[in-house]
Amino acid sequence: MSEYIISLLLVVLVSVFTVYPLFLGRRKPGVADSPEVNRLEQLYEKRDLYYSSIKDIELDRDMGKLSEQDYAELTSRYKEKAAAVTKQISELQSRVF
Repeated sequence: MSEYIISLLLVVLVSVFTVYPLFLGRRKPGVADSPEVNRLEQLYEKRDLYYSSIKDIELDRDMGKLSEQDYAELTSRYKEKAAAVTKQISELQSRVF
């Protein structure tokens, strides 16, 4: 009896792990699937990546892994990139919405 229960649980778990990713990529109803919206999503992801990198750089500096000079150079570079992407986001939003 317990063998059947274990087998059933395994089948259910495998089924869930197989089917679940299919539902992750779906958009909310009403969200336009246009190239502009897709580009905005890419830009948001890129901007978030730059912000995350800045936080990682700050953490590395706080832990003593980076010198102040390296910290200043890296944060400056990533802040410039984040600002450029933010500008692209603003421009695209003004055209789309």
